[in-house]
Amino acid sequence: MNDNLQSSTCLDFRWINCQCFEIRLPGGKTLITDPCYDYPENPNDPVADVFRLRGFHLDDITACDYILLNHTHADHMSNLEELVNRFHPTVICHSAVAAEIAAVCEDMYLTDLYPVDYNGTYYLDGFRLDTFHGTHKAQRFTWKSSMAAPDGISQSEKLKRLHTLGSTFNMNFILTLSNGFSLAFVGGNDDGMEEQLRKFRPNVALRNKITNPMDVDAVAGDWLGFMKESYSQYVIPMHYEVWENMNPGFSKQTFDKANEMAVEEGIATRMLWPERTVWYRLFLGWTKL
Repeated sequence: MNDNLQSSTCLDFRWINCQCFEIRLPGGKTLITDPCYDYPENPNDPVADVFRLRGFHLDDITACDYILLNHTHADHMSNLEELVNRFHPTVICHSAVAAEIAAVCEDMYLTDLYPVDYNGTYYLDGFRLDTFHGTHKAQRFTWKSSMAAPDGISQSEKLKRLHTLGSTFNMNFILTLSNGFSLAFVGGNDDGMEEQLRKFRPNVALRNKITNPMDVDAVAGDWLGFMKESYSQYVIPMHYEVWENMNPGFSKQTFDKANEMAVEEGIATRMLWPERTVWYRLFLGWTKL
């Protein structure tokens, strides 16, 4: 190593798909959020292809000690049961959906469920978890219409109650790792998270895509607004596979533009947009000038 450059690892992670991240904790354990990476082809529902990641399967995941759910729409938990059956991880979820998860994951050890509630602080091996109320972006589904048929992604009758509950229970959170590094996960509307971000000042903020219009300047401006209120060093977007699949190149243009705007305004926060399934390392370093 160059004597003028020293560094220590803060976090290893990869974005897999939708809001599914695989995070290697400092102590060696692995945490996966909102597992959705592989689901059946559905020629009757072209919308399912908007979220699709091809060529990635259960065998591509070698460890899973924790699963942490933001909410239970199919594009956030379609691969939950297979991960539970393979690794028997601790499944952290809002208490309102815990019983439904136990019923769906029939071979799950009940003591592997770890129900939590909003505005709580929980201490687990390798991290502290702080939870906050979240709300999903506005949808026009009633219980009746959502339960009328299986969702277009998992196509599973067994999962449709959990999928329907996904519109109701949405949990944002902040992870503070054993090395002091902190990571915020904001999966829906702001819903007061700006105040929590100001209070906790995480190193990294994972954020669901804010707006959908295919307008680079407008969407970049929205991201700049979140960069300002994140109080973080890096903002990492998630669930933008929609843009990657529908309009290749739009993501890069948008995030590049947001970083250019941040430089122009003297904001230290930067966008880091990961390539799906590729591992990244965040580290703290110093060098002599």
